[in-house]
Amino acid sequence: MEMDAAAGRGSAKRVRTAMTNEEDTTTSQGSAGGRVVGASLVSEGDEMAVVVAAAEQEQEQEVGSAETEEHIQRILLAIDNYTRQVSEMLDAGRALFKDLAADFEDRLCSIHRERVERWEEEIRELRARDAANEQARALLHDAQLHLLHTVRD
Repeated sequence: MEMDAAAGRGSAKRVRTAMTNEEDTTTSQGSAGGRVVGASLVSEGDEMAVVVAAAEQEQEQEVGSAETEEHIQRILLAIDNYTRQVSEMLDAGRALFKDLAADFEDRLCSIHRERVERWEEEIRELRARDAANEQARALLHDAQLHLLHTVRD
């Protein structure tokens, strides 16, 4: 396709060169900026060259348009690919965060459970110590009463 476009450009350049040479001898500028060809100087061959040049110029614009459309299609394809990649990354990120959230929740719950178990063990130890202290206090109180009764008697 590039070779066709290059060949089209080459022939278009030749036609433009021929048209420029023709313009030098047969044209003048009009008020709208268009070409005004002197009626007496235009022959059928010249008209044919102008028509061919116009056709090749249109073809060159179409080639340019096709190249532009091809470039646009590549950009649109890149956008689609990028959008797909972003979507896949979002899905992967969601899955990763879901797994991380589940792991975090499990770990946090196990830390909480371990800490509560330590506090409950501490409470049991405090109650056992308190019960032993109460027994010791009761024993000491009984011993004190016994000594007071023995000293008074």
